[in-house]
Parts: sequence; structure tokens; C-alpha cells
Amino acid sequence: MIDKKLWRTMDWALYLVYLGLSLFGVLMIASASQNNALGDPAFFWTRQSVWVILGQVVLLIALRFDYRFFARMSIPIYVLTIGLLLGVLAVGVTVGGAQRWVNLGFFTFQPSEFAKIAVIVTLAAHIEKLGAVDTYYRLAQVILHVAVPIALIVVQPDLGTALVFLGIMAAVLYAAELPRRLIAFLGASAVVLAPVVWSFGLRAYQRARLLVFIDPSLDRMGTGFHLMQSIIAVGSGMLAGQGLFAGPQSQLNFLPEQHTDFIFSVIGEELGFFGTAMVLVAMFFVVYRCLQVAALAKDDFGRYIAVGVASWIAFQLIVNTGMTVGMMPVTGLPLPFLSYGGSSYLALSLGIGLVLNVGMRHRKILF
Repeated sequence: MIDKKLWRTMDWALYLVYLGLSLFGVLMIASASQNNALGDPAFFWTRQSVWVILGQVVLLIALRFDYRFFARMSIPIYVLTIGLLLGVLAVGVTVGGAQRWVNLGFFTFQPSEFAKIAVIVTLAAHIEKLGAVDTYYRLAQVILHVAVPIALIVVQPDLGTALVFLGIMAAVLYAAELPRRLIAFLGASAVVLAPVVWSFGLRAYQRARLLVFIDPSLDRMGTGFHLMQSIIAVGSGMLAGQGLFAGPQSQLNFLPEQHTDFIFSVIGEELGFFGTAMVLVAMFFVVYRCLQVAALAKDDFGRYIAVGVASWIAFQLIVNTGMTVGMMPVTGLPLPFLSYGGSSYLALSLGIGLVLNVGMRHRKILF
């Protein structure tokens, strides 16, 4: 049981906005998948409803333990995460040319989603143990800590998810007050390595996605088609939208992956500028409250967890929404809390649970 005194410091605003986004996501998935290829209009939204319910259970479990417990368990968590990522490469299910899932029969599990929160927790514990990342040796330790799961995810291949880890690492290092000379070193290293990564680290389709981002006409029937249909959908929504369950692009299946990667395009088409603005305000509120929890955290471990979760949500929000309007390359990153997917939603719920945990225990309870 959770001590009743702890509920007094619960960030109910953060929880209620998270829950509201989750329920809104179920509604938009129902609209986006009315005419799905399976022929069952209720298939996706009913399953997402189950994930939302299970997400509340996961969140409560995260609140049950003092978050310092996860610092003590950081090594087993990290080892388990690496084991799961290796397991995907050994027995994973291949879908669309990518081997990212493990079929458990009742649930297709995506370890890379849970690896995000696992890396946040273990990285927070690692940096707290180091005390300060103020030397090249300590910086190398942090980079190696994140590089191992990144390498295993890139092999799947899943470049978009790998970039999320880099965003999380950058945010946590900033929170750890990384010295300017080391920031300059990382920046210079990125510039030097960029041509090497482009030539040898990216697959042909990944380079094509980056080029199509610049000029969608380069691949009108592939990635460029996805991008152009998304821009049409968002633009046609104008101020108030075409109406819920009434978006031509999504209802007639011109918009690809409308219930997953391009759910924001459905919101733009059906609810217009007002609908998308509402979603963005709610999302940034979640990020803001996570950062507030970080500012009030009683120790560095809690602060790094809250910053890590905030950067995770912010990174995916910016990339996903930017992708739908042609401001970012097309990736497979889901829109937090709204895109269909059990692994993504449960992992995010665990992340929000840990942030709430840090907030609830930001000071000792005296009476």
C-alpha cells in the first residue's frame, strides 16, 4: 500500500492530463481505424483501451516503491534490457523488414520501447554514482552506457528509436551540468562523424527518407507519398477540421499508418488547428510538469529520471508532429500517449509513474 500522506504531494494535474491524452488517443484511434484492412472497426480502439487500463496498473506499481529502489536495481535492469534486445535479434518477429518485436502469443512485445525507460533509470543511477561528468573518461563511460542499447536497436534496424536515446542522453548530461569543453567536444565529434554515418551507418532507405524530407517528389509513390498525403490531411482540416470520423484522407485510407505513426495527421484533418493546438498544449504541459518535478527532486537520481522522461516525450512529440507537416524526416516514432501500440503506451505509463513517484517523495514526510 502507498502511504496516505504521500497522496497529498501527488501531482494530480500531471496525472489527469496524461490520462486525458490517453483517452483522447483511444477516441482518435477509433476514428482513424474505422475502415481498417481487418474489417473490424473496433479492433484497434478496443485493444488500445485495454492498454490504457493496464497502463494505470503499471503506473500504480511504479508508485508503490520508493524510486530509490530502482537505483539499487539499476545493474539488473540494465542487464535484463540488453538481454531482451539481444533476444529480439535471435527470436524476434520481422515486420516490414524490421526485426523489432517478440511474439508472446497474447501480446507482441517491443523491447526497445521499454529500453527507453530502462536506460533513463540506469543512466540516472550511473551519473549519480559518478558524482559529476567532468572528465573525458567519465563522459566515455556515459556514452558507452547508452551506446550498447543503441547499437542493438540500430541493427534491428530502428534508427528513429536509437535517436531518442541520444536525445535522452543529451538532456540528462545537460541536467548533470556537463562542462562546456565537453559539450564542445561532443558537438565537434558529431560534425566529424556525420559524413561517416551518412556513408556507412545508414541504410539506403534511411538515406532516401532524409532526401525525401528535403524534396518529397523524389519518391512520389513511397515515403514521399506518405508525407504528401499527411500534409494534405493536416492542411485540409483548417481551423475546425472536417469533423470527427469524417476525414476523407483517413477514412478512405489515403493516409498511411493513420492509427499509429500518422495519428497527428488524423487529428489535424478531423479537428483542425484547434484540435492539434489542444494536443500540443496538453503535451507540453506534461513535459513542463516533468521538468517541475525535476527541479523539486530531493536528489540527483530523481532529477535525472524526471529530465529523462521529459526529454523522451518532447523528442518524440517534436519528431512525430514535425514529420506529419514536412518539418522532420519520416520515422516510425509514435506520438506519445496517442498512437496505437501497447509496448509504447505501457513504457510511457511507467515513465510517468516514476516521475510522479519522484514528485511524491521530493521531501520527507514529518507528520
